[in-house]
Amino acid sequence: MNNIQVKLSSGEIIPAELISSFELINIGKKYIFYTKNEVVENNLIKMYVAEIMDSNSPVSIGEKMSEQEWINLKNVMKSILTGNDNTNVRYINIGG
Repeated sequence: MNNIQVKLSSGEIIPAELISSFELINIGKKYIFYTKNEVVENNLIKMYVAEIMDSNSPVSIGEKMSEQEWINLKNVMKSILTGNDNTNVRYINIGG
């Protein structure tokens, strides 16, 4: 994983580790999965997901997403974790 800087909607900039960044082709929106390495129950690492508003460093992210966006992103997470190809997902580079 790569270290990145994430700019929250509040303007605060936080260090994080990039898990994945991609565009959903059918809607033309870009998203990021990242972690701050916070351990939660069962010794799992907490992961965050957000819409990318600006992909330069620091990566600016949006506030909240709709319920439908969250449902779509859960399906993307499943395809990433299981290694299945999702023709609607185009992986992108960010932070440059």
